[in-house]
Amino acid sequence: MRQRSIPGGTSEIVLPITPMLDMAFQLLFFFIMTFNPADLEGQMDLSLPSEADKAAHDQKDMNPLTKTDKTPEPEFPSDLTVKVRTQLDGERDGTISALFVRDIDSKEEPIGGADEKTLLANLKSYLGEKQKTVTNKESIKVQGDRKLRIAALIKVMDVCRNAGFKNISFVTPEGFGRGT
Repeated sequence: MRQRSIPGGTSEIVLPITPMLDMAFQLLFFFIMTFNPADLEGQMDLSLPSEADKAAHDQKDMNPLTKTDKTPEPEFPSDLTVKVRTQLDGERDGTISALFVRDIDSKEEPIGGADEKTLLANLKSYLGEKQKTVTNKESIKVQGDRKLRIAALIKVMDVCRNAGFKNISFVTPEGFGRGT
């Protein structure tokens, strides 16, 4: 900073604005050029039906000239279904409160644990053991409550994937389509 004396005895402080603006633009350019955004977290491999696969809701909506696909999408057969129950106590609504694993014979086994972290850890070890005995070692189904939060459902999916299941599909929640 320079001080310039003004006739009359007082001095005025002069700030060099141009060099400060130059430095600010150089810093801005540096940060823009070196910014490297992280890869997207939580990517999920999902596919949506194409425009050609849309189903008509009425007979009059169908185009008679369209060819039907004789090979429908295969459903992943799985021996295990993870059922996720949620809290509905007003404080922790939508979080995981209980986990059950249903096998191909419709026998359900509860997964023990006092909190969500323990439940998920116990589920991982249970699925790791069960994967050795099931016939379809890559597929599993997940069924959540209607009020379950997506974040909790994704945690269960991650546990299933970490336990070695590659194909994770969803089962419609119990009571889906009925009132509230």
